[in-house]
Amino acid sequence: MGEVTAHRLEGLTDAVFAIAMTILVLDIHVPELLEHATSADLFSSLTPLWPRIASFGVSFIILGMFWVAHHTEFRYIKKIDHMLIWLNIFYLLFISLLPFTAALLGRYPQNQTAVVIYGLHLMMMVIFQYLIWHHAVSRKGLVVEDLDPRVNKLADRVGYLGIGAYVVAIALSFWNVNFALAIYVVIPLPYIFGWIYRLEK
Repeated sequence: MGEVTAHRLEGLTDAVFAIAMTILVLDIHVPELLEHATSADLFSSLTPLWPRIASFGVSFIILGMFWVAHHTEFRYIKKIDHMLIWLNIFYLLFISLLPFTAALLGRYPQNQTAVVIYGLHLMMMVIFQYLIWHHAVSRKGLVVEDLDPRVNKLADRVGYLGIGAYVVAIALSFWNVNFALAIYVVIPLPYIFGWIYRLEK
C-alpha cells in the first residue's frame, strides 16, 4: 500500500481533529432576548447553557488530549500498512462523532443514557488509539528501529488507564451520574500536566 504515506495520514488526522474541535461549539447558541431585556434577563437565559458550555470545554480538552497522543505515536511510526490506515480511519470516525455525543451530554447531563454513551464513545477512542500503536509495534519496519522499550510500556499504561477510568465512570453512573461526570472532567489532568507521560527508569 505504497500510495499512502504516514505524512498524508497525519495530515488527514489533523484536519479531522481541527474540524471536530471547531464544530463542538455549534451546540452553544446565543440566547434570543427582547430588545429591552435587562442584565438579569440575560444572566438567567445564560444559566441553562452552562451544561453545554461545560460539555464543550471538557470535550475540546479531551480531543486535544487525543491529538497529542496521536501526534506522539507518529513520532515513532515511520511507515504504515493497509491495516494501520484503516485502524486510523475508524479512529477518525469516532473522533468526528464526538461533537454529537458531547451535544447529547450537554443537553441531558443528568440522563444516565447520555452519560453512558459519552463514556463508551471515549472508551472506543482510547481502544482504537491503542490498536493503532499495538499494530505498528507488532509489524516489522513500521516504527523506528531504536524504539525505547519504555515507550511501549508507556503506551500500555496510557491505554489501560484510559479504558479503566471510563469503565469506572460508566459503572458509577448507575449509582450517581455526577460521579461519572466528575471522572470525565478529571481524566485529562494527568495528560495535561504530563504526569502520565513520564518514562519509568
